[in-house]
Amino acid sequence: MKVKLTSFGYRAGDGHPPANTTLLIDCRALRNPYHSKNLKPLTGRDAAVQDYVMCDPAYATFIDRVIREAQYGGHVAFGCMGGRHRSVAMAELMRKELRKCGFEVEIVHTALACVQLSAPNS
Repeated sequence: MKVKLTSFGYRAGDGHPPANTTLLIDCRALRNPYHSKNLKPLTGRDAAVQDYVMCDPAYATFIDRVIREAQYGGHVAFGCMGGRHRSVAMAELMRKELRKCGFEVEIVHTALACVQLSAPNS
């Protein structure tokens, strides 16, 4: 099964979720690493930001929902204000979880202007 994960910023670009999104996760409810002096210059691809996001009590609820819905495939979009911290961290963390389950994952970080493809076992 193939799943596409996209991170985006509500304030960045056009400020809307990507087209053909089957599940939208609004990460603005999570604590914002942007407000931490040490985390602000980093992105959600950095382990320190991912750890910060995982420590938020709401994190488990988001992860459970995405894993439940991902079994049907599709396109999951994660949005936060700027598209650099929370949404990127959630997409990266979800990629790890879905790959453990054998999914093929494509990931796009629109605010970071990069595309990565991941095979299920790489």
